Amino acid sequence: MTQTIKRTGAMVLTLALLCILALGAAAASRQSVGVKFWKEKSDKESMANSGVDSDREATLTRQSNGTYTLSLPIKQVSKMGVTGSLTGLTIGDMSYDGVKSGDFEKNTAVLTIKNLPASVLTGSDLNKSLLVTCNIQMDMSILGEINTSARMCIWVK
Repeated sequence: MTQTIKRTGAMVLTLALLCILALGAAAASRQSVGVKFWKEKSDKESMANSGVDSDREATLTRQSNGTYTLSLPIKQVSKMGVTGSLTGLTIGDMSYDGVKSGDFEKNTAVLTIKNLPASVLTGSDLNKSLLVTCNIQMDMSILGEINTSARMCIWVK
């Protein structure tokens, strides 16, 4: 009888651990998202949108600590004959610098921004969009960093 109780207890414990592992794996789930920027206090699109490659997929990955990592396919932005690219976001007082990988020439450039708060999930409702500052690096030797205020909306595709 004692052996049966021990074996049953071991099976229950094993099942409980498997469930916990399954939930932990789901916590780091990756999903395709849409990203759009609007000018502050306007329904017009922000210049930052021209730096996002809409032909490729943006993804949002939930980390185990509750924050999100945004992988944003980017391309070069041209304004008044000067080119640059999106380098990060500022949400409120917090600045989130991204890490660029890939190559603009080969259309593989991706900006990875880590530790974004859960509040980035605004849905497609423009009224719930966040006020962010898009950090765009324009020809360092001439203009340096250009920041443009916009509202950002991220939604699950």
